[in-house]
Amino acid sequence: MTPLLRTLGVLSLLELASVVVLLGNLATVHDDRVTSALGPAHGALYLAVAAVALLGRSLTPRTRIGALLPLLSGPLTLVNVRREARSA
Repeated sequence: MTPLLRTLGVLSLLELASVVVLLGNLATVHDDRVTSALGPAHGALYLAVAAVALLGRSLTPRTRIGALLPLLSGPLTLVNVRREARSA
């Protein structure tokens, strides 16, 4: 696995984890402290995934487009990164 794919995979996993925690917080206790702490972190992770996917070389268009879809960018990018790692 190339460093680009590894970085994109880690960022996607972190972004997916942050959105799961945010949605879990919304569905249960809806603590404003969790939202105010994790909301900006999730936004930054989403932007990092999008920037790495758009600026990274040798990525398929499927990976680039999947990284831009809100809420689905984490899982889609993880699947696409694994697919690209197998084919490389």
